[in-house]
Amino acid sequence: MHLNIRITGAAGAWVNSTVDIVAGLFAELGYDMITDIEYESRIKWGVNYFDIFISDKNEKFLTKYVDIVLAFNSESLEKAIPSLKAGAIIIINKKWSEKYSENVGNENFHSLQDFNILDLEISDKYDNTYLLWILAKYLNIDLNIILEKIEKVFARKWETVVKYNKAVIENIYKTYKIQNSVETSIYRVSEKDAINGHLYNIKKVWEPKTLAYWNESIAKWAIKSELEYFSAYPMTPASTVLTEVIKDGTVTFLQAEDEIAVANSAIWASFTGKRAMVATSGWGFALMTEALSFAVQAEFPIVAVLAQRAGPSTGTPTYQEQWDIHFALNPTFGDFEHIVMYPSNLEESYYFGWLSLNLADKYQNPVIVLTDKQAAEMHWTHSDFEACPVDRWVVLENPPEDYKRYELTESWISPRVNVWTKNWDFIATSYEHDEYGATTEDTILKQKFTEKRFKKLEDFYKKEGFSGYEIVNPKAKKMLVITWFTRYTAEHFIKNNPEFGLIIIKFLKPLDERLRAEIEKLEEVIFVESNYSGQIENYITKELWLKYIDWLKISNLRKYDLFPFYIEDFESLVK
Repeated sequence: MHLNIRITGAAGAWVNSTVDIVAGLFAELGYDMITDIEYESRIKWGVNYFDIFISDKNEKFLTKYVDIVLAFNSESLEKAIPSLKAGAIIIINKKWSEKYSENVGNENFHSLQDFNILDLEISDKYDNTYLLWILAKYLNIDLNIILEKIEKVFARKWETVVKYNKAVIENIYKTYKIQNSVETSIYRVSEKDAINGHLYNIKKVWEPKTLAYWNESIAKWAIKSELEYFSAYPMTPASTVLTEVIKDGTVTFLQAEDEIAVANSAIWASFTGKRAMVATSGWGFALMTEALSFAVQAEFPIVAVLAQRAGPSTGTPTYQEQWDIHFALNPTFGDFEHIVMYPSNLEESYYFGWLSLNLADKYQNPVIVLTDKQAAEMHWTHSDFEACPVDRWVVLENPPEDYKRYELTESWISPRVNVWTKNWDFIATSYEHDEYGATTEDTILKQKFTEKRFKKLEDFYKKEGFSGYEIVNPKAKKMLVITWFTRYTAEHFIKNNPEFGLIIIKFLKPLDERLRAEIEKLEEVIFVESNYSGQIENYITKELWLKYIDWLKISNLRKYDLFPFYIEDFESLVK
């Protein structure tokens, strides 16, 4: 079964809370699920929608077309109509469907005759409650499961709220008549399994799964990995990392007045030996660049989560694009090397939270964890993940009296100390310095410490023992080069088109040079990215000298319309 449910309404009209119930219900029944949330920059009354992509086959991918829509007003229905499949189900307050129908014939207003309308005259201001339970009856979900869900969802509210919702759903299950006036091509049970005219029969398919979203995942996993300080200025789509840290309550945090204060406070936390992380988006990251230069020079470990959105400048701040690839690769002035990670699946949203903190501590460098709007706010179901070992690397418990914070070692990595340890004191300066941190303009030392900052990251993949990329369907001669959560939809595409494979880039910097040997075996690489200029294509083509592979065709699939890649976008590759 593949089912796409859209819940849409004005900002502030209970869209998110309705999604929490629907998604949470399917998670408890064991279904696989990912979501896509789209919302206007207007804080109030802009049309928001949440698409919930549900599967009982351990598959996750995005499609632009909708099977069932819960519309909370006529404007939301108007904007949803172009995305509805033929025969799709529209669940709506009757007054809004009638208001919509009054405009049919005008531009952008299409007839509803091709859809199944499940409407109800609702006088209560909480439309979502009634529409939600019509959906539950349409899907033929057992009433006892729904009543149990109501108890959980509304447990924190008054008992009268629980009783009220129970009464509403029991009445709908008892009296509401499900009618299908239009033949539908969406998933149905067989005629012999159809119950009282229902097209669906949603039951438990697997053990209950956990429902989470990416920003929540990276916050929780960083906290499990001994994160000790977090700072942020709220900025879409990174804001909820701060929300989750505050909610947890175990990590020292600062909601600073701007991103300059955010980055500098994290640097000083790092100076004391604490694990520090910040999170922001494009123009907030721009304000952090001076502090990041300081972190490079003074060798402060710090993790920066950079959640991309459409730009430049303020851009369209609540929508999806990959505008900041070049920015992440070159985040500040000066000549230096650093680490840029780009999680590509749900497991890595946890795993990279842990790994980024370990790598920052080990190499005493900024580590940038790239994400984007679509991934940052995407919800999904998953099973529990195992804890990972925390590695603080070389921290001296008893530093010598002649402690050198920036000692030149064979590995080019200097031992650290925690503040207030005996003999711990040292100078951390933004100037070039000697092994003690004292400012210097000595030409020999300048060369040595420039080499130190670069050489500690040499042979990165050999030292770490993993690859900076992943290949799916290695026998294919045409490879899609992708990053981030597009992999899910791309994997679904290649399942039906095995002439294509995937190269999934997980570390943009240092770039794993072994990738060139893999590409030399191919006929074509197709770079898939959400920007106009092809930032990933330009970077990898240049770094790996791909234009000098004579037989290799280099092409691309780019999208910059504010929305993520859907399965339909990939289908253009085979037309």
